[in-house]
Amino acid sequence: MRSALALALFTTACTGEIRIPVPGAADPLNPVDPSNPLDPLQPETPALPAVVELRRLTRGELDLTLMELVGDTSHAALTLLPGEELTPFDNDYAKQQASAVWVEAAERLVEQVVGETLASPARTARIMPCTPTGNDDVVCLAQFTKSFGRRALHRPLSDEEVTELTSLHALARQRGTIMTSVSLVMKRLLLDPELLFRVETGTATADGAVALDAYALASRLSFFVLGRAPDTSLLDVAAAGGLSTPHQVREVARGLLDSSEGRARVEVFHAMWLGYLSLPHDAMFNQRAATETSALVRKVVFEDKADYRTLLTFSKTFVDDTMAAHYGLTPAGTAGPHWLDYGATGRQGILSHAALLSNGTKQTDTSPTLRGKWIRNRLFCQEIAPPPPNVTADEPPPETAGAVCKKQRYAAHDEVQSCAGCHLQMDPIGFGLEQFDRTGRFRSAEAAHPECAITGEGKLAGIGDFVGPKGLSDLMVEKNTLDQCLVTQVFRFGTGRREAPADGALLRELSRSFAAKGRRFDELVLDYVSHPTFAQKKEAL
Repeated sequence: MRSALALALFTTACTGEIRIPVPGAADPLNPVDPSNPLDPLQPETPALPAVVELRRLTRGELDLTLMELVGDTSHAALTLLPGEELTPFDNDYAKQQASAVWVEAAERLVEQVVGETLASPARTARIMPCTPTGNDDVVCLAQFTKSFGRRALHRPLSDEEVTELTSLHALARQRGTIMTSVSLVMKRLLLDPELLFRVETGTATADGAVALDAYALASRLSFFVLGRAPDTSLLDVAAAGGLSTPHQVREVARGLLDSSEGRARVEVFHAMWLGYLSLPHDAMFNQRAATETSALVRKVVFEDKADYRTLLTFSKTFVDDTMAAHYGLTPAGTAGPHWLDYGATGRQGILSHAALLSNGTKQTDTSPTLRGKWIRNRLFCQEIAPPPPNVTADEPPPETAGAVCKKQRYAAHDEVQSCAGCHLQMDPIGFGLEQFDRTGRFRSAEAAHPECAITGEGKLAGIGDFVGPKGLSDLMVEKNTLDQCLVTQVFRFGTGRREAPADGALLRELSRSFAAKGRRFDELVLDYVSHPTFAQKKEAL
């Protein structure tokens, strides 16, 4: 058996460093790591405002914003705009490119949305604060411009801006009616960078940060909690000084989070983070799997307001009879999904769900390496270096005369020193989940080789051994490994980027508060948005 020091050396050779600290424990082999924001040995320092660069609205954010602005439910952005790269979230600004293709698609989108809005009396009435008395009613046009402009740009328009926009009427009057002018103003505003991008304004502070103004704070809060631009009511709160203190921000956020939109946003966060926003099976199975996992998230976060670790330990799951039979459970014989006890099946919590077990698979089978990498990346926030360029990672280790079973074949990774460091962090985790196939169905032997029994024995290097999803869940709860990564993922979702060393103090504060408040996800969100740094930003150097 390799010594702890040898394992550390293998790991360093593989990635530079992958640390698996038990929270709060010092590691004599690894002194403080200045590049790790959550290193428990970091000195205590004040939390700093996060660096936030200009971000483009994602397709989802733009669709929700257009739904709020003009009642558009066509999901035009999802249909017309290029897709985002999930890392795992869709708002990583390092991956956003305003290409010519994107600009042209945005123009087509706005043409379509404006045309459909003004062709609908109901949607037109939604945006018009007055009824034009004729084609020269510039007073009504100005009222519309102020009203719609405030909602579109998330702030009041200046008199100069209103004058500039209403001057489009001179051009439009030659082409058509007053509604032609409305159309031009709408197109100009919907293509404004302040709508398509997250433009945050404020006042410079003595320490080099920027204190967001009330409207920019309302916008940041709305995009984070609801996934769209602020509506009129939130803008009114900002205008009245209702976001002036952390307590006020917290209480406003509490109402937003508990709305149907806020709950949907929490589900989107989990679907992206845990990899079930898009699943590789047929549409009906994907729907069943996503419904199962979303139901557990809703129950833990909103219905029971429970300790977040309940996601890992819950003894029941929300399935219909088809999914119950798929899992080897006894169907209840009722229509639609229902809560069903796992019983003695070896299942427990969210790690037993098909939605999560579908991750880290290849073609028609599971990959212990990819499953282990997925666990490390998503649930431990640890990056595993990619394989060397001369390694064909898409193919599993081949069968040989002495290695037919998967366990034997993957043992080849341990025999090559340059491979072992990484694979010892991944493969043993994946083998602990091997009794469940890529759809979450239980199996006791390999399909292609029935003589190859699957035991489900796994290992988290530096933490402990386990058997199956239940054992992995219990080990993660016992060693309390989830807290810091969850906080980190919330931070990434909120800022649109990976954490940096300067973010460490904030992440550690939020982690401690999360544990002290019973590990409730809703309280974590409220702590984050009401932290003084949420109302500030740093400019990138």
